[in-house]
Amino acid sequence: MFELAVELIDETPALAIDWAVVSRNVAAMAALASERGVALRPHVKTHKLIPLAQLQVACGAVGVTVAKLNEAEAMAAGGISDVLVAYPVVGSSKLRRLLDLAASGINLAVALDSAPAALDLAIAARARSLVVPVLIEIDTGLRRCGVQSAAEALELARLADDQHGTSFAGIATHEGHAYATSGAEGLRQATEDAAGAMREVAQALEDAGLPAKTVSMGSSGTARFGIGLEGTTEFRPGTYVFNDRTQVALGAAAREECAAAIVATVVSRAVPGQAVIDAGSKVLTSDRMLVANPRPTFGELADDPDCEVVRMSEEHGILGGGAVERLAVGDRVAVLPNHICPVVNLFDSVRVLRAGNVERWPVDARGSV
Repeated sequence: MFELAVELIDETPALAIDWAVVSRNVAAMAALASERGVALRPHVKTHKLIPLAQLQVACGAVGVTVAKLNEAEAMAAGGISDVLVAYPVVGSSKLRRLLDLAASGINLAVALDSAPAALDLAIAARARSLVVPVLIEIDTGLRRCGVQSAAEALELARLADDQHGTSFAGIATHEGHAYATSGAEGLRQATEDAAGAMREVAQALEDAGLPAKTVSMGSSGTARFGIGLEGTTEFRPGTYVFNDRTQVALGAAAREECAAAIVATVVSRAVPGQAVIDAGSKVLTSDRMLVANPRPTFGELADDPDCEVVRMSEEHGILGGGAVERLAVGDRVAVLPNHICPVVNLFDSVRVLRAGNVERWPVDARGSV
């Protein structure tokens, strides 16, 4: 799968991206959204790459989703003109930067879940003669951010719409709790339940004279079930561009649809039954698979899924199982990570496999946390 990267990358550890697989993944998700009549607004926190965001928009995405302001700034600098900041913007410095972006002419919206965040944004925007569209975040089960009821959503929507610096644009949720359910049917049911909760909130808002133009959901693991559900107008998947062990375990992707792997070198075979590679937690992260009852390992070899990263320290990954005995000091391996999103943020650059060559691309929004 990543033979070219293993052969041509000069130094390890390195993050390799198969552009042909990425292109297929992007096209497939765009086609699904188009077929089901849903706007696609992919989350770029996964890849943080301007050329990949540009590809997503060229394939039909209405814009992008970001988690943090410096991601938004990077995307705007790369010509992406429609951005949702799906994270409450709190603090005067961040509000100033947000409004600088809004004043630059891009279409910018913000998701939030509290009156203080909404009021501070409205006051700051009004002082600059700007109006920022606001999406109210709804908690549909993740228990992280989001208002807890339709009544709270209505109160906050009214507040945002009554100000002269903000306008109410819709509602948004992230149904990430669905990942912890068991099996495809559990995942489907959790996704449908989240969409049902969003419909209830949207109906309450409409009944009160504040219709939600946008009803936004999103995750890669739920996309095949969530895109096209009644009432949902927009979907925000992120991980699908690369996929990882979690997405494969969820049934959201096949192994051949994994477009990113860490190329590492075997640096020790001193202990029988294991091999040590130069990629530890500072490369692979310590994230477990985002599924119910995850395997207690941190990655697997692309060409030998039974050979896993069974243990890590900061700079060392310990391989065990599978055909580990075939490995020798100096051998190169490609590791599929549990969760690709934090992995990308740990690299200053990625190696892109394209047209038989390896290109080095900067991670444009690296460190945007």
